[in-house]
Amino acid sequence: MNKYNLRDKVVVITGASSGLGEQFALAFAENGAKLIIGSRRLDVLEKNARELEVQFNTSVIPVRTDVLREEDIIRLVDSAIREFDALDIMINNVGNYISKPLIEQSLDDWNHIINLNLTSTFIGSREAAKVMIPKKSGCIINMASTFSFGATHFPVVSYYAAKAGVVGITKALAVELGPHNIRVNAIAPGFFPTSQSIDALSSKEIRESLIEPRTALPFLSELEWIRGAACFLASDDAKYITGHTLAVDGGWLAF
Repeated sequence: MNKYNLRDKVVVITGASSGLGEQFALAFAENGAKLIIGSRRLDVLEKNARELEVQFNTSVIPVRTDVLREEDIIRLVDSAIREFDALDIMINNVGNYISKPLIEQSLDDWNHIINLNLTSTFIGSREAAKVMIPKKSGCIINMASTFSFGATHFPVVSYYAAKAGVVGITKALAVELGPHNIRVNAIAPGFFPTSQSIDALSSKEIRESLIEPRTALPFLSELEWIRGAACFLASDDAKYITGHTLAVDGGWLAF
């Protein structure tokens, strides 16, 4: 990965104990940022924080965070101010889905996925904006999906709706916060080998019938290939980019 000038930037990342969130934490630490990392699994967060501090000689603060609890997100953002007196970059990363046919999905299923993916993005962005607006500076990165832009045969209706909403809120906040010099963008990953996607990637039938035919490149993803997108969007190289959703999908959306 290319190096970006992110030294001493303060970054808050939700869902940072594993998967893409863990990759974001590694990438920003490698580029000299100070981190506040949130997840429900405090033991894993603490282990990750220690390793990042030793490896990259930076400060990493773990904070137990359930993004379904508004007060947890508020406390996570407040931790950046308490520990570092700053917040430069907010990454709303948490997401998941429930796979059920429409007629089997309950209202509780729907609300859970909307709250997990979309409402948490709203709260995280709102709390970050409270810090960034007075400073007239900041960057918010939301986690969308290739599923934000179209459906497949996977029965995950609430996930499609939530991730489409993430693209919408990204555009809306880019317009609202732009006058305050706050950039808001999103990343739309394709199928990366996380716990969320590993079953599909491990299924020869799904991989050969759905994923590989919609992947323009002749290979599937590696986890570390998500890192550069976040660091680029957070850096001055993306100083004039806002309201954009950057697909990191091997060409999935080209079809």
